[in-house]
Amino acid sequence: MNSLKATAILCAYALFLWLAMPGISFLKTDFLRSQKSQVKFEEKYGSIATRLAVLAGDINRYRRPIAEKLGGFQPVFRMRQSWHLYRDGPRTIRRMEIRVNGKTRYRTGHDDFNWKIGVFRNRRIRPMAETFTKKPKASNPMGLMRYIVSQAREDFPEAEHVEIRALWGLRGQKQTVHHRVVATAPDWTLERQK
Repeated sequence: MNSLKATAILCAYALFLWLAMPGISFLKTDFLRSQKSQVKFEEKYGSIATRLAVLAGDINRYRRPIAEKLGGFQPVFRMRQSWHLYRDGPRTIRRMEIRVNGKTRYRTGHDDFNWKIGVFRNRRIRPMAETFTKKPKASNPMGLMRYIVSQAREDFPEAEHVEIRALWGLRGQKQTVHHRVVATAPDWTLERQK
């Protein structure tokens, strides 16, 4: 019985490894398939790296169709086996920041600046805030921007200037303003700015 259990566990691990195949799963099916691409790769990285890369590409071409058939059980359990390795380094971190009269009132993921945090964490509101931080010209978050301005005017009666900013930066580095929306008294018209 113990050997049967050990064999089943080993097979399960092999299945999950085959489905995920760390690092190789990101390769396209035509990766280093042609002689021309292999020569170009060898000029840049050397012959040993080229042989290993060609082997990885070949394995992935056989692995992918099998993994698609074997992985059919994953949606049933609402799970997916994948290893998301950083290929090009960590992604840019984007945060929304709200400033009233030049003073920061809210910033995504910041404990000290948490004005209206319950609203911005709401599952229906959060996608609009994320869209604003990613796309400077997105139109769907403008309703959220109007709501922010009206709430800022209500909560801070002395408000004359409301600025909603998208901060971008890499982990460990200072984030900078990528784009912003500004509203100023007395008309409170929303203006996009860079």
